[in-house]
Amino acid sequence: MRLAAETINRQLLAFAEIKPAPGRWKFALHVLAIVIVAITLVGVLLGPSMALIGIIGAFIGFIAQSRPIRSRIVILAGLDITYIVCVAVGALVGSNPVLLTLVLTLIALATVLGYNSLVGEPPGAMFLIIGPAIASYLPTVGVPAGKVILVGAISSISASATSLLLQAVTQHRHAEQDALDAAETAVRAYLDADRRITPRHQLARLRDQAYGGVFAASMILEDAVGREPRRREWRRMNAELRRMHLALVQQVVTVHLPGREVVVSGVDQRRYLGRPDASYLLRWGLSRSSLPWLAARRMAAAVLLACVVSYGLHVGHPYWATMTTALVMSVTADRLALTHRALHRVVGTIVGIGLFFAIHATHPTGLVVLLIALVLIFFIQLLSVRNYALSVLFVTPMALLISTAGSPYRPVGTIAGERLLETVIGAACSVLVIWLAGRRAPIALVRRQFRRSLRCLERLLLLIADGQQGTEQGYAARRDLAFEQLQCSRILQLAQTDLPKDLADWDLLETSLNEASYVVLAACWTADPPHAIDAEQMAGILARMIAALPPVGTQAVDARLIAGGLQRMLAAGKNLNSS
Repeated sequence: MRLAAETINRQLLAFAEIKPAPGRWKFALHVLAIVIVAITLVGVLLGPSMALIGIIGAFIGFIAQSRPIRSRIVILAGLDITYIVCVAVGALVGSNPVLLTLVLTLIALATVLGYNSLVGEPPGAMFLIIGPAIASYLPTVGVPAGKVILVGAISSISASATSLLLQAVTQHRHAEQDALDAAETAVRAYLDADRRITPRHQLARLRDQAYGGVFAASMILEDAVGREPRRREWRRMNAELRRMHLALVQQVVTVHLPGREVVVSGVDQRRYLGRPDASYLLRWGLSRSSLPWLAARRMAAAVLLACVVSYGLHVGHPYWATMTTALVMSVTADRLALTHRALHRVVGTIVGIGLFFAIHATHPTGLVVLLIALVLIFFIQLLSVRNYALSVLFVTPMALLISTAGSPYRPVGTIAGERLLETVIGAACSVLVIWLAGRRAPIALVRRQFRRSLRCLERLLLLIADGQQGTEQGYAARRDLAFEQLQCSRILQLAQTDLPKDLADWDLLETSLNEASYVVLAACWTADPPHAIDAEQMAGILARMIAALPPVGTQAVDARLIAGGLQRMLAAGKNLNSS
């Protein structure tokens, strides 16, 4: 009983926690600016009555804020096209319950899978689902489908262009420099650690953080300028990153491969550091046990269930329940965090309805409604990171303003009551899917990711054994392995929050896999890699280890046994130095 009480108390504290978010007001102002441009343009071109509807499309413009401009241009262009197509399909089939249910489910599946595979940045694919959901509703209350599609196109494109322009003016090189500074801090912490007194596990953690920082920064810099930087500032950043990478390699070689000469050129580093290509990312996303596929399956199941329940109970059009589901489940998080988000949604909606009635009692019209909506948007973005329930408190009146604008002749009390019921349906469907669908899926997720890393390591070892580590195929193998190591850490942390007991021993496996991977990667930068480690023997040992593993599934495996095998593999490969 005491343990249960402590658990409940801990979850209640987590539910009510208000997290710090320094500088969030700047982001809120950025979002406010792009929304103002978008709704102004919609109002001028299509009339003031359409301006409020353009708010949802405008939110596309703040996606992937942490990416450099060069990368965001491609991302936002793809999102705008996808958004317009989804809005058009939703607007055209909104009056057909069966067809709409199928369309919204397929949109949820495809957009979450594609977005998480290729982008994976907060806030996720939620607006690609919310847009067509709302677009499917508006024609049923008299807004022409053609106008709905035009609003979606104008608002999303103008918001994206405005966001890119603001980023170019106010945040030039911001993402790149932040990534470089984070890498510098991590590398310096590892290199400055006193190996005589620092525990081995702590040194391993510092090493992993340093490598992770360098690899993450390399992806950001490549997103910003590609692998051929020409401007002086870009060359400086790349030179700093390569210097950090070289320092890491030298430290690992000194510790694990003593006596071996490190030979690293800037040309080689440019070909190695960076992000795997889009085809590689998409192949992984389409894998049955990948994180993108798990998120997509859950989202699609929740949207399908929300539509079926809404129509089955004759609640009305399922757009609001679908919107609630998208807002709850778009974030890549553990089950408890998603459950908190669903409860935040319900609590925030209840309080938000009260705020809406207070606003409605003043009988705002025209420009005043738009100004109120803009104020609400600012507070939504200001509070969304601190506490989602506080954010929803302002989301609800904004969304109800849009709903009542689309249905000006219906009683607001009726609309608010329907929205509350549909919120409960969407949140309940989300929680049901979160806890009943794939309860042990995190085990399969972790096993699949670690096997991918083992396969990448085996591939690189075979290339080293053949002296091919310096070929295009070799550089691609090294990039892929570095990328998979980052994914191992991310996915393990997420899965352990869901199943802490089942995955308790995987930290040891992660440490062993990282050590083996980073030693092999460092060996590639020695004067004679095939003689720095016995890559052929290591590849043979690793191949037998992988072959002995059961097929990827939800069955638990002995992570300590695999970690021990990796240690023996590494010891066998390093014995070449003492022979």
